Amino acid sequence: MSSSDLEKEIKLSVPDLADAARLVLSVGAKLAKERHFEDNYVFDTTDQKLRRNKMLLRVRIVGSQGVLTFKGTPDYSKEVKEREEIECDVEDAESLIRILLRIGFSLLFRYQKYRTVYKVEGMPLEISMDETPIGNYLELEGEIDSIHECARRLGFLREQYILESYATLYDRWCRENNRTIAYMTFE
Repeated sequence: MSSSDLEKEIKLSVPDLADAARLVLSVGAKLAKERHFEDNYVFDTTDQKLRRNKMLLRVRIVGSQGVLTFKGTPDYSKEVKEREEIECDVEDAESLIRILLRIGFSLLFRYQKYRTVYKVEGMPLEISMDETPIGNYLELEGEIDSIHECARRLGFLREQYILESYATLYDRWCRENNRTIAYMTFE
């Protein structure tokens, strides 16, 4: 299956996962996908053309399933990150990774997370609860008005929105913690 769409999203930092889960359920969200492990590989050309243009080429592995994703240059004009997203399912993600490396792409970044997905009833919105090696985040993805409304109902102000990627958040975390670990993976 493949899809092309405009992705619209924000992240919100949440220190406690149990509190975050209660908060998510309090806004009428229902569990859509149980907690699962995701391993993400971000690729770029040797001259980092994608990174320079704030684009992304990623292979995500969840269990035995893979997804190839391209994300275009983001627009931040509506207080959310909005950008083209093209995805397709991949039967053999490990082989795809080897192919990308063989044809000249470089592994730019790798990150892992545990994700639980909720759907908000009556809203074109999905909430993902992400557990990462650098902290916990809610990711709200859907229509812009629904993102703002749901964030407000969750008790967050627009000043608390996080529009950066996990790679950018990880770079900042490494600088703040005087660390030089190449990838955001669980030890």
